[in-house]
Formats: sequence, structure tokens, C-alpha cells
Amino acid sequence: MINTVLSIDDDRVTQILNKVHLNAYKFCNSIIEAYNGLEGIDFFKKLDSGEISMENFPEVIFLDLNMPMMDGWDFFETFKRDFAHFETKTKIFILSSSINPEDQERAKNERSIIAFLAKPLVAKQLHIVTELLG
Repeated sequence: MINTVLSIDDDRVTQILNKVHLNAYKFCNSIIEAYNGLEGIDFFKKLDSGEISMENFPEVIFLDLNMPMMDGWDFFETFKRDFAHFETKTKIFILSSSINPEDQERAKNERSIIAFLAKPLVAKQLHIVTELLG
């Protein structure tokens, strides 16, 4: 079982649905929410500085793409640049309503992104995620 999931999405309803499905599927022990990419980066800064315990390190990130302040792609690029030492320890899944084929293609070409999933997160997708995590 996964210990911690970081869900980065600006939509509160999506965050609630993610929690419901993750808990129902018994996918993880803990779910941390960030409502834009900046909050996600701030979380990793606090992990890096020791302000947040590494016991809370997210093995899985569900990342929305379309968010205010810092979108998912900006989060991803900042994460790769500033937290490269965490890159191999966490698995990133794009979880987005984007129908832009460029987003899907870009996700496919990034080695740190495991898969591109369409919102909303449902049991079928969690089964796929579990299989991809091995």
C-alpha cells in the first residue's frame, strides 16, 4: 500500500472525489491536498528543509494541468529542476480534464510521468495506477 498521495488540483469537488475513491480503494494511508502548483512546490520545500517529516513524502502525485497561479506543467518543470533528488522516489500521474493532444503527447514523452488519466479519478483508474506501480 502507498503511504502518502499528494493530490494537486484547484477544484475542491475533485479533491473530495479523489479522497473518497482513494479511501474506498484503500489505496493509501494519507492524502495531502494542494490547490495549485505553488502549494505543491511549497510542500516539497518544507519536506526538503525538514519542516515537514519525510514520513509524509508522497510516493504518488496526482497532478491537474489547468490551475491558477502555477499550472501543472509549471509545477512539473519546477519540481524536476528544484527537486531532482526526489524525482525517482515519487510517481507522477497527470489527472486532468484536458483534451489537448499536446498535453497527452508531452506526458507520454516525460520519463517521470507514469500515465495521463482523464478526470474524474475512479476505481478503474486506480486499478490501472496500481498495476503501473507494480
